[in-house]
Amino acid sequence: MEDRPKAVVIGAGIGGLTSAALMAQSGRVDVSVYERMSFAGGRFTQHDHDGYQIPTGAVHMIPHGKKGPFADLILGKQSKGGLDLGRHGVDFLPTTKFACRIKDGKLYRANSVYGILPWFTARDALNLPGLLMKGAKRPWGDETEDGRAWLSRRFSDEFIDFLDAFSNFAISLRFDQMPASTVVRMLQNSFWSDRPHVPKGGCKGVIDGLRADLRENGARVKLSHEVTEILPGDAEESTKDNRFCIGVRRRGRDEGVWVGADSIIHNGGHPNLFEALSNDFEVADGIKEQVRDTQAVGGIGFAFALDDEIPHRGSGVTMLPGLERVGGYVIPTFSDPSLAPEGKHLMITHQYVPDPTVKSEISKGREDLYEAIPWLSDHAEEICVHSYHRNWPCNRAPQGAELPSDIGVDGIRLVGDGIKGHGWMMVEGIASNVPDAVSSVSEL
Repeated sequence: MEDRPKAVVIGAGIGGLTSAALMAQSGRVDVSVYERMSFAGGRFTQHDHDGYQIPTGAVHMIPHGKKGPFADLILGKQSKGGLDLGRHGVDFLPTTKFACRIKDGKLYRANSVYGILPWFTARDALNLPGLLMKGAKRPWGDETEDGRAWLSRRFSDEFIDFLDAFSNFAISLRFDQMPASTVVRMLQNSFWSDRPHVPKGGCKGVIDGLRADLRENGARVKLSHEVTEILPGDAEESTKDNRFCIGVRRRGRDEGVWVGADSIIHNGGHPNLFEALSNDFEVADGIKEQVRDTQAVGGIGFAFALDDEIPHRGSGVTMLPGLERVGGYVIPTFSDPSLAPEGKHLMITHQYVPDPTVKSEISKGREDLYEAIPWLSDHAEEICVHSYHRNWPCNRAPQGAELPSDIGVDGIRLVGDGIKGHGWMMVEGIASNVPDAVSSVSEL
């Protein structure tokens, strides 16, 4: 067993942990995970606050339920490329509705994709099949048209605003900030999928299942350890038989150690990989320029404690179309009551950030919420506000950036929210890329 190739995973976010679990389950490699934070899960976990399970970034939602790439990876059978984490108690619980919206203070709820159509014009219903059948599995060629411009020729402003609110809530972007093919494919994946689901026990329920599986298969997860350098294996005597020599340092200490690796899965974004990667490795100028020109996406999320007298009874994702900042909210405790104290509920909102003045954006988002949700002031207490920006963004690359997992260095692949599969959003996008990344380094 000591002769097995060594795989190092940098970053214990959902992309890093699922990659590590796939490799560890194979039994063919010796797997170690290094995470610079003091906890595993990245933006897909939670912290307890007086019984309220506050997520670190995700909103306790699996966008495509049990029919998307994330469910295939997390719950799928090992014989079909899944991790089968149901063995460790991982499960997804359906939301009570497919989707909701609040318009003019009134709540509308739909049980399926077809249930939203009566809210809009006959033209929208007639043109929806054309949207769903449009060829968009790959990015279109020279895309000079943005998503909103493409949709505006086919659908009413009210229908587009509703979908745009969901985009804001889910990926911190508006349709006019993405290529048309990205928007079309993202909507297709959403309409063809299952209703959203809530992970049992919240995001951390999935992380706990992954940690248990990694322990079961002998993989090591080292928290509060940061990677400082990635050199060729022959740079140090102790790693001369490996392809890579990796500098690892426990946070807060000046001195580190050298770790040998034959393959690397990087879950920390292209800029952080490039900063650690020595000049001995050649990365094409085109890839460097693409990464340099790509701006990470920030966002703001509010968490509210709600009493049990709220008039909105359900966990469906609720869009708030027409607002300047906030895209929508969820109340996941109607699917999993354990995410809040008994008799209470947890509400999570999300908004994109059009201006880097984060404090001002938080105030404007709060105004949006209290204006749009009539009952909020009477039934809610604000627990906390999360802002995501700089080196801790919502997404290390915006939807549609199409950054490559392969940067041209044999043995290194990237995973995570900077490298989502075309048209797949949130954790679905992360999961869509993981199997290919792991397969690529495993074949080398």
